[in-house]
Amino acid sequence: MESAKRKPDTDASSGSGQSLRDIDSAIVAGETRLEELVAEISDTIRAARPERRAGLKELAETLLHDEVASISAVAPQVESVQRRNSSNPLFAGLLLIMLGLGFLLIVPLVGITLAFIGVILAAWGGLMSWSRK
Repeated sequence: MESAKRKPDTDASSGSGQSLRDIDSAIVAGETRLEELVAEISDTIRAARPERRAGLKELAETLLHDEVASISAVAPQVESVQRRNSSNPLFAGLLLIMLGLGFLLIVPLVGITLAFIGVILAAWGGLMSWSRK
C-alpha cells in the first residue's frame, strides 16, 4: 500500500506557522497509524486459511462500518450544539421592501403586500438589533 506523505509547512514568518506544523504532523501521524492498522488487518486476513478469509474480510468491513457510522452520528450533534443560530429578519425585510417596490410597478397589490411585510420584518429586525445593544 502506498502512503501519501505530506510535508509540514515551513512558513516561519508567522506566529501560527509552528501550530500549523504541529497540526499537519498530527494528521500525518494519524494517517500513518491508520495505514499501519489496515496493513495489519490485511496481513491477518491473508495469513488465515482460505475458507476463513471471506468471513474475516466481511467482519472487518462490518466492524469498520459500524465504528465510522457511530462517529458520523455523534459529530453532527456536537456541531449543532456548538453553533448558535441567531437570525435577524432585518435583512429579509429590506429585501422584501425592495422586491415589493419593484412589483409595485407591475402588480400593485402584490407589491404593496410584499413591501408591507418587508416593513414589518425590517422593524422587527431593527428592534431585535436595538435591544441587543
